[in-house]
Amino acid sequence: MKKLLLAAAAVLCTATAAHASIIPVLMSVTQEGNLFRYSYQGTLAGDQGVTQGSKLVIFDFAGFAGGFQVPSSFITATTEMSSGMFAPGQTDDPNVTNLVFTWNGPDFHTTGGPLDSVDFNGLSALSTYNSTSLDGFAALAVKNNEAAGTLTVNAGSVLVPTAGAIPEPASWALMILGFGGVGAMVRSRKRAAGPALA
Repeated sequence: MKKLLLAAAAVLCTATAAHASIIPVLMSVTQEGNLFRYSYQGTLAGDQGVTQGSKLVIFDFAGFAGGFQVPSSFITATTEMSSGMFAPGQTDDPNVTNLVFTWNGPDFHTTGGPLDSVDFNGLSALSTYNSTSLDGFAALAVKNNEAAGTLTVNAGSVLVPTAGAIPEPASWALMILGFGGVGAMVRSRKRAAGPALA
C-alpha cells in the first residue's frame, strides 16, 4: 500500500513539473532507533533557478523530531508553524510543524534558460510516526528564461508523516487476537470464581 501511495504521489507531482519550480517526492521512510527518517528527492525545473531566499516548504510534518539532513551547505533547514506560503487545495495546520528548506548560496540557474532540470537527493528529517498521508508543499524560485528573475511559486501534494493512519491488516489481526485472548481470560476467571452470591 505504501509503495502504491509513493507511486501515486510521484505521478501527481511530475504531471505538473513543466510549470513548476521545485517538486519534492518522498523516496523512503527508514527506522532509526525509535524514530523514522523521511527522505525526499527534489527536482528543480529547467526553466527555474534559485536565488538567496528561494525555499521549499513541506506542510504538516507530524511528529517532527529533528535530524535534518540537506545535500548542500547552501541549504538551511528550519521549522515553522505557519509558513506564510499557500498550497492550493491543501491546508496548513497551524498546530503541526512545517519543514522549511531555504537556499542561501549564490544564484543557481537564474539566467540563460530553459536549462536541463536538476534532480537532488538528501532532504530529510526525523518523525516519531511511521505512517504517511498526502499533504501539501509550496516552493518559491525564479524564472531563468525570457522572464529571468521573475518570482514563481508552485504547490502540490507530497507524502508526510501522520499520526492518524489506518492500521494495516496484520495489525488488525493482532488486535483482534489480543481482544479474543483478553475475553477468554475474563471468562475463565469467572468460571474459576464460581457463581456470584446475591
